Amino acid sequence: MSRLVSMERPQPETGGRRRMEKNKERVQFLPPGRMLSVPPMTRPPAAATNEVRLAAIAVELNIRLRSADMPGAMQEHAFRFSRALLDTNNLESKNPNPTHIAMSLKKEFDAMYGIAWHCIVGKSYGSFVTHSSGGFVYFSVDNLSFLLFKTEVQPVKRPPPLRKLKA
Repeated sequence: MSRLVSMERPQPETGGRRRMEKNKERVQFLPPGRMLSVPPMTRPPAAATNEVRLAAIAVELNIRLRSADMPGAMQEHAFRFSRALLDTNNLESKNPNPTHIAMSLKKEFDAMYGIAWHCIVGKSYGSFVTHSSGGFVYFSVDNLSFLLFKTEVQPVKRPPPLRKLKA
């Protein structure tokens, strides 16, 4: 049995026809056997949920992402490792050593994701680098900026000939 229910204020019965006011909703009740055709719920793309998750991690760790060409899992690793390095260094001294932090982050990424990672850490610096695809992240933690990138290493097939020096 279908029933149409009006979502309007009941009006006193005056014997006249009742009109449905404009822009008022109608609710339709259907028997259990008959269902309305409702499109299936769609999930947001996985990339969007990963970006939201990564943004939440960055906020939690007080990190500001400036630029990235790197998978989210690697970015998260860089964020968490950098935060841990800063927290450890802050316990030891008030001024963290940027060179030590850069070396530690570079060695961590060399060990985890292969060689040829480079890391620059500091309060003020300029840079212009070429990086491998999927191997670049630039972010800041507290008052330090981090530039982490990977370059390609191509093995030398044959060493160049040595020149003889004239004496």
